[in-house]
Amino acid sequence: MRARASTLLAALALTGVALSIGLPRLGGGSTVGPTNVTPPSTPSSLAFAALVDDAGSGRLPAQERAELVARLRAMGPTALARFLDESVAKDAGETPRLVALECLYGCSTARQVALLVRLASPETAPTDALRAALRAAIVHTLERDPRAEDELAPAWRASEPLREELIAAVGERGQPAGLEFLAWAAEQQEEHLERAVAEGCLRIAPRARGLDEREQLERLSVLLESTDLACVQTMAAALARAQFDSAVPALIDLLASDSRGVRERAQRSLQELTGMALGATPQRWQAWLETERAWLEREAPAVLADLGSDDDARVLAALRTISSRRLQRDDLAASVVDMLVHGNAAVRAAACATLGALGSGVATEALIDCLEDEDDAVLQAAWSALRQLTGLELPADADLWRQSIADVG
Repeated sequence: MRARASTLLAALALTGVALSIGLPRLGGGSTVGPTNVTPPSTPSSLAFAALVDDAGSGRLPAQERAELVARLRAMGPTALARFLDESVAKDAGETPRLVALECLYGCSTARQVALLVRLASPETAPTDALRAALRAAIVHTLERDPRAEDELAPAWRASEPLREELIAAVGERGQPAGLEFLAWAAEQQEEHLERAVAEGCLRIAPRARGLDEREQLERLSVLLESTDLACVQTMAAALARAQFDSAVPALIDLLASDSRGVRERAQRSLQELTGMALGATPQRWQAWLETERAWLEREAPAVLADLGSDDDARVLAALRTISSRRLQRDDLAASVVDMLVHGNAAVRAAACATLGALGSGVATEALIDCLEDEDDAVLQAAWSALRQLTGLELPADADLWRQSIADVG
């Protein structure tokens, strides 16, 4: 097959297929000069020309085409990016741009994010095919190089028509780190993109367990005030899916919305967040909220103090009380985590159960450590809590859980 590819390249050199590909730099360089300038007939330019020609004709066998793409990717991301930047004209049409995105798709890093966006940005509006190709390329770049997250905001500023594709790529990638970009995008006040941001958040929210992600969800909660009712409903669903109880007051306010869809979604989200079935009346939910706040202000300090008691019975009673609370659960969970190393195995097991009942993911790593506890009851309680918190069904193996959580995060 390599011989056939070499034969093809030799034929291209004779027939001059590559002569129509050479154009001025895409990346902001001079555009002076004719658009049919002939580039040097290098193996790379001939391979690229063959791929562009095949995109229109479909004559190349699939394996031979794959070998030509691999030949270009073998240049490495930096050299390939330079080559493509020089090979695709600013005024080039869809086909060479799609081929360039296909080639760079397989090896791009954070340094190539800006070029990916430029390659998908013809002088006219980007086609659906270019949008899809960019989205796929960004997703795979984020998978290969987490530093690419930092390049999304500059890319956003550089290409207004493709901002929705950047948002969609972050949502498709589905990693909690993407919430920072989505929160930043929400703060840009691009109303026509708010629904896309909310949809991206909905895909990521179930994995948002750490304190950093909770801070990003706080910023994203502004979308509950959007004039786009579909955005409001999607964001309400996302916050419930993330068990983000800080959204409860805003969701109660939405029960009085003029939109039936918003009211119904707010009620479902409140039920998911609290486990309470208080109906659609804002007053009932408000009364419950005030009761929860009163407990936090008046009773919580004493209950939390009991966690440090030398009397194990008082510690266990405090854990039972805490497990029924539905506000500020991340803060409560952070206090309970210390009980996972208590000297009494019954307290450790009860602490695991309490963390599972609270539904806060801030203690996930500490619960994984409990899978190595010498007491089987503690191990089983930690395993149950982890399955409850993450939705994952894995064996009670600490190393396997650590790897799975790392892969998700």
